[in-house]
Amino acid sequence: MRATFRNLQISLSALVIVIGAVPAFAAEDHSIYYGSRAGMHLTTISKSGIGTANAVIMVKHTPKDAKAACVEYDQDNSMACVKRTMAEVKVGDRVTGNCVKRTWTDMYGQSYAFEGKPKSSDIMADYAVRDLKSGEILDGSSASGYGVALTIFQQLCPGIAK
Repeated sequence: MRATFRNLQISLSALVIVIGAVPAFAAEDHSIYYGSRAGMHLTTISKSGIGTANAVIMVKHTPKDAKAACVEYDQDNSMACVKRTMAEVKVGDRVTGNCVKRTWTDMYGQSYAFEGKPKSSDIMADYAVRDLKSGEILDGSSASGYGVALTIFQQLCPGIAK
């Protein structure tokens, strides 16, 4: 009896760990982020042309997304925070990419180019991502927007930047 109860405890513990891990993995793997802070993600409405010269992901900032930012980053569970976040976050309804040219545009209308491995050891990033407005290579920091930009490219053009 004691061995059976112990096995049940171990099985339930494993189940809790697996169930607890699924939402975090799913959110990480399929979210479009509008910022680098916890919870700053958008809801994907649809995808078309992924991996092509006409890749489009339609997005929407929902109250559920705002709630995630409030709870995960601001540590604020109030409806006032959700309303404030909904009013403050102004993003477009899509991100687009040309996977042939390795360029894309984010939800703010900012355009980027993927240039492969960096040619300089001064860049702490895995890949060179160029801001097409300024001409600068993003340095890999969250302040430069590198993580957000690269994640959008990876979703629009999977398999290029692994």
